[in-house]
Amino acid sequence: MVTIRRAVWVAFGVALFLVPPAWAVGRAYPTNRCVGAKLRAAAAYCRAVSRAWAAWEVSQNTAKRDAAIGEASTLLSQRWARAEAAASAEGVDCSETTATATTAKATVDTWLQTLRSTIESGLDLNTLAHARCSRALLRAVGAKCRAFLAAEAAFVTRLDRDPSRSKRAEKRNRAVTRFTNAWTRATRGSCPTVATETQVQALVEDLVGDAIELATVSPAVPDDSFLTVTPAAAVSYQGELLRPRCAFDSPFHFFAKRGATNNLLIYYQGGGACWNRVTCGDLFTFDFTVDPAGSDNPNNVASPAGFANLSDPRNPFRDWHIVFVPYCTGDLHFGDADRVYVGSPDVLVFHRGYHNARVVEKWAREHFVNPDEVFVAGTSAGAYGAFFNAPLHHFVWPASPFSVLGDAGNGVITTSFLLDELPTWNLVAHVPPDIPGVLAALQGGGLPAYVNAVASFFPDTAWGHYTTAYDGGSGGQSGFYNIMLNPNNVLQWIRWWDASCAWNTVAMNQLVATATANPANYRYYVGAGSRHGMWGHNKVYTDQSGGESMTIVAWVQAMRQRSSQWVNVQCSDCGKVLAGDPRPSPLEPPFVSDPSTPSGARVVCP
Repeated sequence: MVTIRRAVWVAFGVALFLVPPAWAVGRAYPTNRCVGAKLRAAAAYCRAVSRAWAAWEVSQNTAKRDAAIGEASTLLSQRWARAEAAASAEGVDCSETTATATTAKATVDTWLQTLRSTIESGLDLNTLAHARCSRALLRAVGAKCRAFLAAEAAFVTRLDRDPSRSKRAEKRNRAVTRFTNAWTRATRGSCPTVATETQVQALVEDLVGDAIELATVSPAVPDDSFLTVTPAAAVSYQGELLRPRCAFDSPFHFFAKRGATNNLLIYYQGGGACWNRVTCGDLFTFDFTVDPAGSDNPNNVASPAGFANLSDPRNPFRDWHIVFVPYCTGDLHFGDADRVYVGSPDVLVFHRGYHNARVVEKWAREHFVNPDEVFVAGTSAGAYGAFFNAPLHHFVWPASPFSVLGDAGNGVITTSFLLDELPTWNLVAHVPPDIPGVLAALQGGGLPAYVNAVASFFPDTAWGHYTTAYDGGSGGQSGFYNIMLNPNNVLQWIRWWDASCAWNTVAMNQLVATATANPANYRYYVGAGSRHGMWGHNKVYTDQSGGESMTIVAWVQAMRQRSSQWVNVQCSDCGKVLAGDPRPSPLEPPFVSDPSTPSGARVVCP
């Protein structure tokens, strides 16, 4: 229940721009218009049925009451169908967004019967004064129900016009005041109802909350497992023809689950990257498929841990809607370039992370219309996916508080990689041009400059990075930095630990500089050791073994709440290598033996 709150490249990008539809240049998105129309229909139905029952309290004319309710029912069904037809004409299936008209009517009817029974308790309808009081109170119920649902309809239709939700709150407050006045007038005479105004006000708001949930959270998404979604080969969205695909032309899939609370987690999967013939066609330094029958599907993970374990009561995301975005394009979830890497043989790679992410976004906004909160996160390459795609998600849900967390993706790259290799993916094609500084960052300013730009543009959003001090392994941050430092020496690439200290120096400097530049809404957390990523590990709940001032889960919760407890966290014993952390075997500098640590190893930099 929703709680009512008072208060070929080869030369060019492959996304084909079409003539923008009307909604892309000023009108509301088709799903939002459809949902708004359905909420207005529900508002009219609630009022009409309340008034029909109110009249019956005095007249006891059952035939007239039933005729009025039947007329209201027919009108709601017609309006529901018209809203779906209009959305379908614009390429959106609004019938999957919401419950059916039949379910909406049944929900309103059930709540109104509860309200009627509550109000009538203590009254004798054979006494005219009592009947008139009940009639007045039921009419007040209908008026408040209509006002609240109409306010929600206007709000959902154009979320961008009320990003603070203040206009909706004002409308609700006025409706509450009108109800209070109506209650006072109705009960000042002979009206011995045992119901209280507070009780009835709350019941009306429960009714409204259920009606809103039926219209804004898709019942087609299961709440007990992840749904596999396979998008069409071509999808039109916001003036672009998207062609979702994995790197070597295999199908792209993604996964979603409905939660018990109206909060949305969008998680971008990690999986390396590729940018030339060696990384894309010989060593395959990235994940290039999505297997719905394998471990890409969250349903198939045998022993999920950390924030991936939705059964753990410690998990703050356990009851959220979740959209899981797999990674199979080698381009940080934001590329838009089909590239031929010349060799023997030539290798064609579809860097279509942007296409895949936008198709996911389209689906998500059509199934979770107005989340109370949005948390965008990702690990490794997915950390970059979170930071690149979150600005676009803001424009989809402009009235939802946002937090964005990059796990094990801090943007430590060499200048040569920034200038020579990053353009391979054509990331610049889709960074929002109205955000000052983002384009310049990708064209030479560097990834920290990109973070500064988006954090400055979205000052109400909490932006954060997590990393271990020596994030390692061949697929870890120091591993890829080692490749960038030795682009022409493939044999050196396996020695990821040789770059651990250099990576640490750059990473720590970048984190401090970014936090200094954005003191209000950016924080970092640096944990001890060399593990690459924390999201799917139970260390998020308990680990402070490097002298960290708080656990990761406490830091994430403080981030969400924007509390004073959300601070930059830095390990004091950062070189301590924890159990399960990557390390060379046998140990080689900077990894040295230390029996006092959980792993028997420590990082000691010169």
